[in-house]
Amino acid sequence: MFKDKAQTTNSKGSSAGHRQKKRKTPKKITESYLHNSGLYYLQRFSTSTENFRRVMMRKVDKSCRAHPEQKFNECEKLVGELIAKFIKSGLLDDKLYARGVVNSQRRSGKSVLAIQGYLRSKGLHADIIEQTLAEFNEDHDKNPAEAEFESAMIFARKKRLGPFRTSDDFDIQKELGRLARAGYSYDTARRVLDKNIDDEDLIGLVSY
Repeated sequence: MFKDKAQTTNSKGSSAGHRQKKRKTPKKITESYLHNSGLYYLQRFSTSTENFRRVMMRKVDKSCRAHPEQKFNECEKLVGELIAKFIKSGLLDDKLYARGVVNSQRRSGKSVLAIQGYLRSKGLHADIIEQTLAEFNEDHDKNPAEAEFESAMIFARKKRLGPFRTSDDFDIQKELGRLARAGYSYDTARRVLDKNIDDEDLIGLVSY
């Protein structure tokens, strides 16, 4: 006997619904599980020590909920020991991570405020953030104002603002607002918007 289309569809739907409801039970926390899980995460993502701790602790929290016989404090201690081991081996390095973020975000047109906010959200201390920004400026022979201006120009190029406009129909206040929301000061925004695409100092401006 053949099943009609409705019956087949309902059967498939029921099966799909069953698969969606069925979730894997979190594994119990062990030293080897955390080590392997942590390595796998770091192979895929660059991260800060604090963010790595948050990721591992979410695993601990889910595991302890699924296996209430586990002691949360003991699992937390294992995470701390893993972090110490990864720091010692160089797998976790907040200075190196901050340097990578600053280089990447400056190239993509991020302001100092945006970069600071992002790194703070990853748990980095203010002294590491400020030191990394200063080292970036030194490496590229820029003072803070010039480094900020060049990032703002990259942002303007991506968003087609100021000298990179493709239309004569524009609203200067809206363009100022977009730069301000990206974290740029009024002075930096005005300097960007007052530029002309033919200005000689725009040549090679985004070289880093």
